[in-house]
Amino acid sequence: MPLPLLTALLWGTAPVLGPPPSPQPQAVIVPARAAESDAARIARLRALVEAAEQALEADEEEVAEARADEADVLTADWSPELLRSRVAQDLLQRLKDVQEQLSAEVPAAPGEAEPGLKAAEEVLSLSGEELRSELEKVRAAEYGATYDFPIDLNDKVLTWVSLFTTTKRGFMENALGRASVYMPMIRQVFAEEGVPSDLAYLAVIESGFRNEAKSRAKAVGMWQFIRSTGRIYGLTGNAWVEERRDPVKSARAAARYLKRLYEISGDWYLAASGYNAGPLTLERAIQNLGTRNFWDLARSRWLRTETKNYVPELCAAILVGRNPERYGLKIVPLAPYVYETVTVPAMTSLAVLARCAGTDTASLKTLNPELLRGSTPPGSYTLRVPPGKALECMRQLARMPAGKRLDFQHYTVRRGDTLAKVAKRFKVAPDDLLDANDITARQFKPGKRLLVPPAPSLALDARDLAPRIERVKLLGDRPLEPLPVVPVDPGPGGTASPAAAGTEAVVASNPAIPPAVPPGATGPASPASVTPPATAAARPEPAVEGATYRARPGDTLAKIARARQVPLGLLMRLNPDAVKELHPGDLVRLPGSASSSSSPRTAGAPRIHVVQRGETLAAIGRKYDLDPKDLKTWNRLKGDRVQVGQRLRLVPR
Repeated sequence: MPLPLLTALLWGTAPVLGPPPSPQPQAVIVPARAAESDAARIARLRALVEAAEQALEADEEEVAEARADEADVLTADWSPELLRSRVAQDLLQRLKDVQEQLSAEVPAAPGEAEPGLKAAEEVLSLSGEELRSELEKVRAAEYGATYDFPIDLNDKVLTWVSLFTTTKRGFMENALGRASVYMPMIRQVFAEEGVPSDLAYLAVIESGFRNEAKSRAKAVGMWQFIRSTGRIYGLTGNAWVEERRDPVKSARAAARYLKRLYEISGDWYLAASGYNAGPLTLERAIQNLGTRNFWDLARSRWLRTETKNYVPELCAAILVGRNPERYGLKIVPLAPYVYETVTVPAMTSLAVLARCAGTDTASLKTLNPELLRGSTPPGSYTLRVPPGKALECMRQLARMPAGKRLDFQHYTVRRGDTLAKVAKRFKVAPDDLLDANDITARQFKPGKRLLVPPAPSLALDARDLAPRIERVKLLGDRPLEPLPVVPVDPGPGGTASPAAAGTEAVVASNPAIPPAVPPGATGPASPASVTPPATAAARPEPAVEGATYRARPGDTLAKIARARQVPLGLLMRLNPDAVKELHPGDLVRLPGSASSSSSPRTAGAPRIHVVQRGETLAAIGRKYDLDPKDLKTWNRLKGDRVQVGQRLRLVPR
């Protein structure tokens, strides 16, 4: 796939093929000025990136880091369109490579906890008797379990299973303990977005389920988003809030990013590799080697060692994370991440809000890890409070005078003071002072009485002094409503969650490993499980047959979902065997087929619903156990609004 086309697909700006439009003389002037402005910004970014690369080659790490920081700040207020351009993406990828090289050369401080398990060094695989012993242990632990992410039991995966239960046992026990807090929420978000729920264990590799994790390459949060990718998927950041640390919003952003990578590559292993290395880097490796098989790419020199380890680590994390007790790990479950929300109309100290909610400041910081300071940001903010505390908190806020919302310091501007000097004295950014007092720089004059906000509770980087940006809404972004009740996560030996997108049995892909034999069975596994797929020439001609579709060469579930305008998650649930691999000629079941029409969702259900007063699209979807996305597609709705008396279809057209 050509790199310009890949970039366009990734950011949703694929060009329309056809003859170029005829020139319009009257429309030349305005675009020319905009193009010159964008070109100047690109030129500045290119100069900074090249300077950082040259400094890195000359072993001048401090200079390279300074240039990289300048490039980071430069792109902070760029428009989404400019960020999605191919040239900008290429430069941002080079900038990421510089930052990762710098982080690799900086040794960890004594006692510093590693944010995740992304191994940068080569790991020697098990062999011989050790490999056979580990395989038997995994088969015994995983017998009867099903997964919605494809897992290959080869020597690489088994080696990492061994490491997670021995050398890195302590890290896994702590990470899975923290996972018990967020796993029900993450599984539900992933199911809503049509992503395999087992991919939730990717957070083990990225951060160990830490919201406060920050790599030396400046990736932040549980899902380790770098700033540019986080912004594209709707995660904003400023001196008050860093949404990459928000567990709910970042989980949804990660699900959408992974889903987009899968739609491009058609393979979950490649999607996971693209999450680690970047889609452009992965596509270059595919073009250079001429294969889209991850294990072939992992044996080449075109991927870094960290990326080669990434998929085996992920597969092993899923195996161990789903049944930790069977591997001898002792997990101490923590209280789940549950909350109620309160709309705080104006900037308010967390200490004041804690008193209103009858809790402590530490609890509010735990529920709202995206807050960087001891207060909510200027303007309205949706705060999470412990369950049962929202009503009393709202009552207290409603009776509270505006002057008591903040426990900030007071300062009167003196003659000779400047905005920068006062901000430096109180260790805050100049914009913070202006925002806290709702004034402009011109209104900063001697005699002005100021409220001084608290200094940041966390170390801020250069980005926090950059101009503010608005939330970017791309790829069908929608407001994040409170999550409904989450079903109990399956325990050891349990099956996958009902919200899972599909199931996939664990298979042995290493030719050196014999096929699995269930306990109590005699003889080898059926040879049908290792029969090579039929060639395209032996398949029937591609054709559409009623409520099924016969796959054509090059088809993936993602492509079929887009062509048929059906949700990818629904298509994956109807065709679990095609999640890992789809061959030309395979029959793909579509929504409404005989095999799916007898489900409880559609059996005996009405075909039309008349909207009543007070109903929303989400409420109607819950009433009939339907996805609001499906309702919008079937009724050709552009938004989420419905009107009283409107007739909605409850079945596909």
